[in-house]
Amino acid sequence: MRNLSLASGRLRQAAYAVVSALAGSVLDLLAPRACAGCGRPDCLLCLSCRSLLFRPLWVPAPAYALGLALACAPYRGPVRRIILAWKDHDNRPLDGPLGQAMAGLAPTLSRLIDPLLRSKPAKAILVVPAPSSAASLRRRGRVHLQPILLSLVQALQRQGLDARVEPALIMNSVRTKSVQAGGRRNRSRRLAGRIAVADPSQLAGHPVLVVDDIITTGSTIRQCARALEAAGALPVAALALAAVPPGHEDL
Repeated sequence: MRNLSLASGRLRQAAYAVVSALAGSVLDLLAPRACAGCGRPDCLLCLSCRSLLFRPLWVPAPAYALGLALACAPYRGPVRRIILAWKDHDNRPLDGPLGQAMAGLAPTLSRLIDPLLRSKPAKAILVVPAPSSAASLRRRGRVHLQPILLSLVQALQRQGLDARVEPALIMNSVRTKSVQAGGRRNRSRRLAGRIAVADPSQLAGHPVLVVDDIITTGSTIRQCARALEAAGALPVAALALAAVPPGHEDL
């Protein structure tokens, strides 16, 4: 069963790679390519901007067993522009470098969670995406985190961990984007009771890693942890492509 799951994950990863390559070719034909971070011509990401995606940042996340969330980089400057180009402007070729950045967190994560899981029953680690609203899914036309999740799962498997993607969480309708609902209190109010588990029977006893694109105040990952814990899962840690450094959440 595990071999079947691994093979299925590799096939999905290959399919996303093909789709991303085709999307990149079409974009190249329609418009000249420029670095998504700084605008330098003739490249998807220049070396300087790409390197900024590999500057890990820890932020507090007390709802998780590790007590911390790990992001690939601080959410500012070129990193902010890269993620918004990928997330809100459908720059799908960025799936590749962003997936590599997320995969780069796997060795550190593996070292941290291994002692925690030794005393737990041997169950697969579920890599769960933070849910998007139905409106966001319609606007993007895809689950934008999916290729990022697959890159992370493959990296965790290379570390010897039994991991798989599990889209366990759903979000009821909300009126504003999380990055538009300014302030910790407003974001918490916006998401309170909105995030739920689709099928609790799939989660009981499993350690879970929650993956989001951006952590601002931490409200989304906190609500995810509460829903997962209520379903009998163990929220171990949260991960993100970028996070607002502590103390700058309301800027």
